[in-house]
Amino acid sequence: MSRTRARGPRRGSSPYPNGIEVRGLRKALRGKVILAGVDLTVPRGTLAVMEGTNGAGKTTLVRTLATVVAPDSGSARVDGYDVVRHSLDVRRSVGVSFANERSLYWRINSYQNLELFGKIAGLPKRVIAARSEDLVQRLGIRAVAHGQVARMSTGQRQRLMVARALLTEPAVILLDEPFRGIDEEGLVSILGLVTERVAAGATALIVAPLVDTIVPAADATYIISGGTVRPTGDTPPAAAPTGGVRAPRHIPEYVPDAGVGVDRRSTPDDPGDPATGPADAAGDAAGPATGGIGLDTPVDADGPRRQA
Repeated sequence: MSRTRARGPRRGSSPYPNGIEVRGLRKALRGKVILAGVDLTVPRGTLAVMEGTNGAGKTTLVRTLATVVAPDSGSARVDGYDVVRHSLDVRRSVGVSFANERSLYWRINSYQNLELFGKIAGLPKRVIAARSEDLVQRLGIRAVAHGQVARMSTGQRQRLMVARALLTEPAVILLDEPFRGIDEEGLVSILGLVTERVAAGATALIVAPLVDTIVPAADATYIISGGTVRPTGDTPPAAAPTGGVRAPRHIPEYVPDAGVGVDRRSTPDDPGDPATGPADAAGDAAGPATGGIGLDTPVDADGPRRQA
């Protein structure tokens, strides 16, 4: 039997103008319509921020773009690849942080987690080591990075998930409620890293219940409600020319005890989606697949379980 070989990840600038392109995307879960015809275009080199209440469909949209959830109808392209027909290429092109902690191995430390996901993505060991050190330092978790993930706070694990998403320097960054449990200093450090990647030509989509504090860093803002998406701010700028680099937008200053509105709620986004709930006390993680993004393969904290 012949088998079509999946294309490798794009290297350098792609002629495809949009990092994310969604047309008429629909998805129902357990009989409930979550996405009711979503249209969304995010050009390359753009940081888009999307706001929506719990249950609005934010997580389902991110999981669809990351190929974790298959759409019922409509189309979605990520880095120019169709999420259904070219799912492996999509997974190699994206870095994802989901709104729960199941995508980490809890019984090993932060460096070991990053090394594991870096190896799955095919990165050389020296590159993994250098990027891991830079990320844990800049995200403020170096002091706890040698201890078990299970002993980290929710905010520290959230920062580690962002580090994992950025480790491969992906073409498209998808962050689902990355500021849950994060203090103001962490918010600024995450935004700083993301905008640097966007300035270098990456595309980023951040979704969260409350976005007021991160809007100044965005190129475009959206709201998801009733299963559809509409813009709420300025139109995204035109995609940068091939090889072009756009300067990052303004990053909110970190002011200690400023009390910015960082959402710390732990309610899962889409209650109808059985795969979006918080991690259990045993620390099970959503296992990796190609490209190192977390999919819904059951795993133990020590490693993947075999499926029947």
